[in-house]
Amino acid sequence: MYAEKEVERIEREKFLKGTQSERVDDLPLIIHWLKEMDIASIIDQELPLPHGNRKGLSYGELSVLFLSYVVSQSDHRLCAVEPWVERHRKTLEMATGWSIGEKDATDDRLADLLSIIGSSQGQERENIALRLGQQTIRAYELPTDKARSDTTSFSVYHQPKTEGENLLNFGYSKDRRPDLVQYRQMLATLDPMGLPLLGATLPGNKTDESDYLPTWRQLSTIIGHKDFLFLADSKASTYWNRALINHEGGIYCFPLAMVQPRPHLLSKWVANAPILREEIYLNEEEDSEWPIGEGFEVPLGSIWWNQENQQWYRWSERWLVVCSYALQQRQLKSLSTRLSKAEQALEKLAQKTPQDEVVLKTKVESILNRYRVSEQILTSVEKKISYQKVYQGAGRGGENRTSRRVRQTSLVLTYQRCQSKIAEQQLIAGWRLYVTNAPVEHLTLEQAVNSYREQWQPERGFHRFKRGHLPALPIYFQDETRIRGLMFLLTIAGDPIYFDGICCPSPISRTQTISFWTLFRESQTHDFSPHRRTITRCFFRFDFVSLS
Repeated sequence: MYAEKEVERIEREKFLKGTQSERVDDLPLIIHWLKEMDIASIIDQELPLPHGNRKGLSYGELSVLFLSYVVSQSDHRLCAVEPWVERHRKTLEMATGWSIGEKDATDDRLADLLSIIGSSQGQERENIALRLGQQTIRAYELPTDKARSDTTSFSVYHQPKTEGENLLNFGYSKDRRPDLVQYRQMLATLDPMGLPLLGATLPGNKTDESDYLPTWRQLSTIIGHKDFLFLADSKASTYWNRALINHEGGIYCFPLAMVQPRPHLLSKWVANAPILREEIYLNEEEDSEWPIGEGFEVPLGSIWWNQENQQWYRWSERWLVVCSYALQQRQLKSLSTRLSKAEQALEKLAQKTPQDEVVLKTKVESILNRYRVSEQILTSVEKKISYQKVYQGAGRGGENRTSRRVRQTSLVLTYQRCQSKIAEQQLIAGWRLYVTNAPVEHLTLEQAVNSYREQWQPERGFHRFKRGHLPALPIYFQDETRIRGLMFLLTIAGDPIYFDGICCPSPISRTQTISFWTLFRESQTHDFSPHRRTITRCFFRFDFVSLS
């Protein structure tokens, strides 16, 4: 008996000496989702072939490897991929079915991949995004009735370039870093999960207005029809965007930029509503007795002259006048606080007034602009002249002492509230103008408000890029083409079908009778917050979904 146990121990030791251990972690599931999306073959079909002397993985296969590293490690450094691949070589080869060489994931090969993607013609990147988006929508039977778009800026510590048109430029910084160069990132998502369908890396010195129309056209191609509601922020509400989207058969809903004469028009409509106001409720709280706001709509006709083709565009719109009770309370409180703080700053300035009139007026203007009350507080600067009796020589003054009168000029700052402007501001507090060309049968006032309340979905993708699971910052390379390539791949990695679904206990097969959208919709019946990672938890509610 002892001899048998000894032989068994010796054989076990021999076996363990030849055994290698690797951490599997989430790699098989990540690679499964990437292979389900067919990323490798789509990228290989659209991008040019690598150099003939370069052996090993193709661009598509290398993209899957790099995306697996990014999603698993929340890191995009190229130099760290090679040692990571070496530590997980067997796991990666078994999950992918590829033979991965020692030098297949070096930083120079990854840099070439990003350069090829970033420097390739825009049509090639559009084709990749088109095919990936269409395949995902078909495979998981996702609804295509709403899509939305937004942009943000990424500030980087690069030296500005002065020659030619560059990606990195100074511009309006949403990161509040105007001292840094930046690039802009557009992201278009599909409701209700915020599925990223489209991304674009844009120059940092341009405005966003001209980017929404091309985005809508690409979304129409990906979704396969134009009968979806396109939502975006107020920068998309320019006349040419609305006119051309309507002319090409699209449906939109945008908040209007509050530039004159719209604030005056809003004040008139709120003071004397042309029709009866209706209360607005949340979608999931239709039976609630507490409305979130009120509003009404005004049908108007719009007209726009296209300078390019010398053509007039005429179409009908519905202007939605909406009040949010919560926003109204916040704006009224903010107005009161700003008025009080501005008056305190002006009082402090009035107690120690500069003697230079130009300096005083500059400081007053700075205070009013800082607290945004230039119309609500009226100020005036007056000159006060006084004369002082001055005796000549030293000593006390007396009746027989020689004296002279000295003229002294001082500045007096006075201020008061303009009650009419304050009342006007209080009247429109919480009110906002929206515009849509959708008929009432397609989009009611309440549906429009509830739809726009979900505009946080693209912001969730931006959060992943800036401080979330897919950090794009800091950018480690100077080459702008590689920045474009990196952001394109990060947009693919941000797909919640496999990123938020990493915790899903089982991959969803295309051949299953129940669709991915059905699972998501049924998961909403559980008491989960819509702003949290619901998808990562919802599948544990289903007994028929299991690891296999």
